[in-house]
Amino acid sequence: MWKKILLSLLLIIVILIGIVLFNTFRFTAHEDEVSVLAAPELTQDNLDHFRRAITYQTVSYADSSRFDSSQFIAFRKFLESTYPKAHAVLLREIVAGYSLLYRWEGKNPDLKPVVLMAHQDVVPIEEATKAMWTVDPFGGIIKDNFIWGRGTTDDKINLIAIMEAVEKLVNENYQPARTVYLAFGHDEEIGGRGAAAIAKLLKERNIAADFVLDEGGIITENKVPGMNRPVALLGTAEKGYLSLKLTVSVPGGHSSMPEKETAIDILAAAIHRLRSNPFEPNFSEPIQGFMESTGPYMSFVQRMAFANTWLFKKLILNTYSQTNTGNAMIRTTIVPTIIESGIKDNVVPTVATAVVNIRLLPGHSSAQVIGDVKKIINDSRVAVGPLNNNISEASPVTPVNGFGYRKIAATIQRTYPKIITSPFLVIGATDSRHFTEISTNIIKFSPMIDPIGFHGIDERVSLESYRTALWFYEQLLRDLN
Repeated sequence: MWKKILLSLLLIIVILIGIVLFNTFRFTAHEDEVSVLAAPELTQDNLDHFRRAITYQTVSYADSSRFDSSQFIAFRKFLESTYPKAHAVLLREIVAGYSLLYRWEGKNPDLKPVVLMAHQDVVPIEEATKAMWTVDPFGGIIKDNFIWGRGTTDDKINLIAIMEAVEKLVNENYQPARTVYLAFGHDEEIGGRGAAAIAKLLKERNIAADFVLDEGGIITENKVPGMNRPVALLGTAEKGYLSLKLTVSVPGGHSSMPEKETAIDILAAAIHRLRSNPFEPNFSEPIQGFMESTGPYMSFVQRMAFANTWLFKKLILNTYSQTNTGNAMIRTTIVPTIIESGIKDNVVPTVATAVVNIRLLPGHSSAQVIGDVKKIINDSRVAVGPLNNNISEASPVTPVNGFGYRKIAATIQRTYPKIITSPFLVIGATDSRHFTEISTNIIKFSPMIDPIGFHGIDERVSLESYRTALWFYEQLLRDLN
């Protein structure tokens, strides 16, 4: 009997190994090699235009009283004077005071339009970090083959590259086959009310776009473990956004006679429970697509794991969980960002509040998360509710077999040598989340290579990235048939 059991187990193991190896060896690349069109060298005008764009301090502040409209107006005038041909041919509208919407009429009215997006605004420079910058953050400095400054990576590289490409093509008397809309919001960094107004305007005009292209993924040469080829990460969805306010109100009093539990104690315990009980990890559709696209190019062990996720799912999820970025890709995250309580060192406060920020994985709704948070805290003394009703559900997933994804992926392959294109989950928030009623094909991708310093010190992007971005947008606009 034991021999039969042992033989049966051995047979199961052999079959299992056979299935794993079969799946691994048939897990092959989907993409064919294509001829790459070499990008022209950057001109002095290309460089000067990007450099000057950085000098405009189009900063979005959380405190609306600090908004400097003069910088946005000056930047708008800079675009007018720098790209006169585009402004003569394209119809421009100013939306919500400072956002810009351009319409470039196409030759074929039967073709659906497309929307190219970027945003004008940038995040502030923290006062305490100004001295830490290598260069003037608004100087538009070119140094060590990089363009430095706030907004270089987020998101003036896309805005300027789009306008450079349009100006060049208009100067050649080129007209796209389909109508092209350029949507440049002015407050993406604080919620994107400008982009939302543009989307509303387009919807009222019954505009349905074949695709929308906004910032999101990038080209990376070294940030995908196990890959020895560059990868273009095309965001096919982005996580949702939800902030919850936790409020505790209990009697306070003199600090010399504290209660066993204070409002701060109760709040701290609630936060600790939330951080100690993370949401379950899972593979969203974009991450499944990422594994299918990149897996065939990886080492045998990684290829085997990605080819057999039914068997290695737990191992893959555990591996992803080890890094901040990887963990954000596979689960709804929650983190405290603001804690407030107390007015004096010898007074036990009556009220303590905290804000926790949550990024929702596709398929995880805000209502479900709020219910889960209340269950995890499990304390009726902690009131839980949305902060200012600022809720954005996770975006729908763009199909990889749609016109938009295929067209953008093909353009990338023609403009960058030996590159792999892959679906990707964008963990931040973009203006394109407001455009889900304009198109079911929203791609989040910036054609820049491993940018440095997003929202941080010494933000910069390589000259090669800028050259690639110019060439990408030009080729995309030439091929909109």
